[in-house]
Amino acid sequence: MEDNLDGVGGMSDNYADDDLYAVDSGESIGWIEFLNLSEEDVLCFNFADVDIAFEFYQQYAKHHGFGARRSRSEKRGEVRIQQEFVCHQQGYRSPKFYSMPNQQKRPRAETWCGCPARMLLRMDDESGRWHVAYFSDMHNHHVLEL
Repeated sequence: MEDNLDGVGGMSDNYADDDLYAVDSGESIGWIEFLNLSEEDVLCFNFADVDIAFEFYQQYAKHHGFGARRSRSEKRGEVRIQQEFVCHQQGYRSPKFYSMPNQQKRPRAETWCGCPARMLLRMDDESGRWHVAYFSDMHNHHVLEL
C-alpha cells in the first residue's frame, strides 16, 4: 500500500520499548489521559493486537470530538501486517451515487469530506506487537468541543 505521508502528522520507525507505552488490554486503556497526549506520544504506543489498538483509537477520538472507523488493511499471506484507522468523515461518496437513474428515495446528507486524520499500525515481525507507524490528528472539518 502506497501512502502519501508528506508534511502531515508523523512517521515513526523508532518504536518505544518502554513498558509505559505498551497496551496489552482494554483495561489499561482506561489509565491513559487522552486529552494530554501529543502526536509524538501516540507514535510511541504499541499494542498486543489490532482490536486493542482500535479501542485505543476510538477512545482517543471520543476525547477529541470525532468518531473513528477501520479502513484499509494489508496482509502477507493470511497474516494481517498493517491496519489503518481513520476519522469517520474520511473518504468521499462514490461518484456512481450521483448518476443513479430513478432514485426512489431522497439522498442522505453528504457526511464524508476526505478528512486526513488517521492512525496507521504495522505489526513487528519479531515481537508480534502492533506499533503506530503514522499518526495525524489534523481534520478538515469541525470536531465537537468537549
